[in-house]
Amino acid sequence: MLFQEVHGIPPQSDVDQVLVIGKFDGVHIGHQAILDTARNVAPPGTRLAVMSFNPHPTFVLTGDEAYLRTLTPPTEKLRILAELGVGSYYSIRFDKAFAAMDPEQFVVEFGTRLRARQIVVGEDFRFGRGGSGDTALLRTVGSRLGIGVTVVSPVVENGSKVSSSQIRAHLAAGRVEAAEALLGRPYTITGTVVHGGDCGRAIGFPTANLSGIDAYVMPKSGVYAVSAAVSERDKGEIVSHEEIWFGVLLAGGRTTISGDRFQLAVHLLGFSGDLYGKQCRVSFLRRIRDEQAFASAEELQAQLARDCDTTSAMVGLADVRLTGDLIRQGSAFVRTSFGKD
Repeated sequence: MLFQEVHGIPPQSDVDQVLVIGKFDGVHIGHQAILDTARNVAPPGTRLAVMSFNPHPTFVLTGDEAYLRTLTPPTEKLRILAELGVGSYYSIRFDKAFAAMDPEQFVVEFGTRLRARQIVVGEDFRFGRGGSGDTALLRTVGSRLGIGVTVVSPVVENGSKVSSSQIRAHLAAGRVEAAEALLGRPYTITGTVVHGGDCGRAIGFPTANLSGIDAYVMPKSGVYAVSAAVSERDKGEIVSHEEIWFGVLLAGGRTTISGDRFQLAVHLLGFSGDLYGKQCRVSFLRRIRDEQAFASAEELQAQLARDCDTTSAMVGLADVRLTGDLIRQGSAFVRTSFGKD
């Protein structure tokens, strides 16, 4: 778990820190490279800290409502950053007033308040009024304050800079494997299982319908092979070990004879039991097909059977339950452990 989590303007830090600043939407491999660099330049005895912003600055500055959804909502971002060894997390409320802050004031205010010994950012980092602050200004003001500044070059994959926008585009096109390559892990959405219409159960394919997922960027509608980590929670805390299953996920409108409300519903291969109220964290492994409309329940039933066969062939087993923390290995685990001939 994170040692310290602060929302809003943080208090004076009681320890020296290496401060990484950025949006960190997705905590993708480019962000991870920045964190790796921060660990490498950290003076002895300092704590690794991340300053991020909420809501997404692009939404505040442009009004683009697509950015009300994020690749990693706050809880998900905290979980990933904690796994990467971050000791302090500062979530700064980003609004028009904050966006208008003088860039030099920004460095002085947060550099001293957070006792930054080093500040580490990506080379395209911009800050302050109208984005007028850049890495050159950051170095100038940092030098005056006795703060070292390290600027990290972007990570490039297939000739393009890795970015959250690129990952969003992959998801919008259903390219979940491409998104995984840039994230360094499968794209994951966490929700709570709620009652649905029981249409799937009626034709022999019960599904877990996920609620509480509105903050996430949604993938293109369609049918996906997934892994799913299922656990019980009480007041936000996990009270049971995660059980990890493979499954078939339907994203979009109800894939029945009618209905068009976007949702995520997952059928777990080989599962029987009660999932209502449990937390389900689904990781997208591969897109199987487009969403379809069916003329009859029988046609839908036959297609879902084929989807399950496709997923079973991909993972190598039709009925598999795993326990532990293998979800973090995602499809890499599938391919290395179950994908061999």
